[in-house]
Amino acid sequence: MIVTGFFGMTKRLTSPVRHDDFPTLPNAATRLAAEVAVGSVAIAVVTATCFLVHLNYLIPSFLYLLIVVLLSLKAGYASAVVVSVIAAVCFEYFFIPPVLEWRINDPEDALALLAYLVTSLVITRLAASARSQTRIAEARRNDVARLYETASQLLSLNPELAASPQALRVFRERFGLNAACLFDATTSVMQVDGEPEHGLVQMTREAADQLRDYRDADGWLFVRCFYAEGKLAGVVGFEGRFDDDTAVGPLFALAGTTFERALSFRTASMAAATAQAEMLRSAILDAFAHEFKTPQAVIMAAAGSLRETGGLRAEQMEMADVIESEVWRMTRLTTRLLRMARIDRDEVRPNMEVISLDSLLNHLIRQFRGSTSGKCPISLKIPQEVPNILVDPELMNLAFVQLLDNACKYSTPGTSIVVEVSGGEEFADIFVRNEGGFIREDERERVFERFYRGVETETTASGAGLGLFVARKIARAHGGDLDLHQDRNMKGTTTFRMRLPVVRVQEESYR
Repeated sequence: MIVTGFFGMTKRLTSPVRHDDFPTLPNAATRLAAEVAVGSVAIAVVTATCFLVHLNYLIPSFLYLLIVVLLSLKAGYASAVVVSVIAAVCFEYFFIPPVLEWRINDPEDALALLAYLVTSLVITRLAASARSQTRIAEARRNDVARLYETASQLLSLNPELAASPQALRVFRERFGLNAACLFDATTSVMQVDGEPEHGLVQMTREAADQLRDYRDADGWLFVRCFYAEGKLAGVVGFEGRFDDDTAVGPLFALAGTTFERALSFRTASMAAATAQAEMLRSAILDAFAHEFKTPQAVIMAAAGSLRETGGLRAEQMEMADVIESEVWRMTRLTTRLLRMARIDRDEVRPNMEVISLDSLLNHLIRQFRGSTSGKCPISLKIPQEVPNILVDPELMNLAFVQLLDNACKYSTPGTSIVVEVSGGEEFADIFVRNEGGFIREDERERVFERFYRGVETETTASGAGLGLFVARKIARAHGGDLDLHQDRNMKGTTTFRMRLPVVRVQEESYR
């Protein structure tokens, strides 16, 4: 009857203590009080039953210990300790002689009470520890299962969707998060899935700007940066609670792998598209070279025939001269364009000659002044001792004329272009400087990219954005370089520097 009554009164303890059991509990302290109350009621039932039937104190001590163990397994360590102390007090007062007095006459009874108290505390501690370890193991097992399911679902997505809100939704739903976001550093696009409530998007942007990971003290926000080839590739952020924080690291590793998969697919797609574009461009160039030169030759032949027929008036002869002059100019422009395009496409293999830099520059500037585009005044500054250089004259003509043409296009009317030479032990520097315009800091390297044109120059002059790319390619093929060498304090001046290696031999100058 005693055991039946005990289990009837402690049935509440045989089920886990959950938040749902106490819907009005506002905090942990109230929950602790409720758990202690349940344990105290069980202690009271056992005490009353055993005392009324005059049982030996061994039976209530066993039942007290059983209540404490059950409470530690189902509730928590703190509540079990409090109930254990209450049980010890009841045990001493009701069952250890003299009964119903706070006094112990026999030392053996005192030792028994102490042994009970120590035993109950030790068992409570062990049971609570086992319960905690079980919870951790269960949480980790669940996290591993969720990670596996997440990975399987992400792998089933198309590669182009691996960096999309659809992939973020997989992370959010599998781990029960509030929101997930991805900042793609290559496109500066922020992808968000869910409804952030703790500033997830803002902290993700700050992490990208400051190149640092972030985790808030409340355990709601987790943000991590990912890198590719030493540069920031993207930032992933999660907002929500995790059962076990050890799952955060593997989750970010999975997110990084997924994001790298998307980048690899994007890179492979761009490479394939570039290869196809190169093939198409080569075909167009070959067709253009053939089809465009044929009508030029026909126009030139027709103009010459008109001149040879005789009987033309003075104004008609002048028109024929204009036709021939413009056709020659178109021919030179076409040849130059095709040559630049082929250099852009193919590897540059210069046919080297040792040439005096003085003679080369004077020849190129005279040639440029004689062209239609070379109407800007040019000032040449060369030191007395000019080194020899090893270059391909034809390729150098193409590169240097491109620099002069750019300087002339973007110069302020009425100003002159300055070409200045500075010799060194290993390299000779050729500076081409013009007044007018200023290339912004973020465009200093991009102006050398293929087909790139500066924001401020797109409306100033026409062009394809290929000249500086080809000029640098030619300079580097000669063992030199071409860069932008402008003073930030001189906002009205643009200077390009072509650096070419020097040779210490005397040869006949280029003529």
